[in-house]
Amino acid sequence: MLETFYATLAQISFTVLGLWWVVVQFKYREWTRNKARALLAYNVSLYFLLPGVMSLASLIDTDTSTLWRLGFGLSAACGAAASAFLLRQDTPGPAAAVLFNVSAIVTLAIYGLIALFAVYPDLAGDLGLDLEPIQVEGVLATLLLVVGVNFAWFIFTGFTEEEDLPG
Repeated sequence: MLETFYATLAQISFTVLGLWWVVVQFKYREWTRNKARALLAYNVSLYFLLPGVMSLASLIDTDTSTLWRLGFGLSAACGAAASAFLLRQDTPGPAAAVLFNVSAIVTLAIYGLIALFAVYPDLAGDLGLDLEPIQVEGVLATLLLVVGVNFAWFIFTGFTEEEDLPG
């Protein structure tokens, strides 16, 4: 059952990533002129790329935990670094500041949990969760995808006004 879940999550992640890249292509000139918009577009890509990579890593060898733990851990480290970088960006306008900061903090927390369960898979049992560590990771990767879709929606629909973003 987990193989089907992760195969489906990978397909969804890469499909949404492709759709996001189409959106970026339509807005390419407008968004690449603005450093903050370009950074946001890249950050959104990671919400879809990294869960897809994590899912594929979990499917390489389903008999051992080494590869899924490595895939989840490295992906979480990359995502956390990108989120931390996003937090350091100067956003003078209130809407952009809220969007940058809330999404980065929530995402850092999710990536932190993903990395924690990858490094310490026994944590699920220690916390009394009736789930395997790979199941907890699946829930967290799905949550990451949901946050990413919402983040993409806010950016695409112009939640942040153009003058709200630094150039």
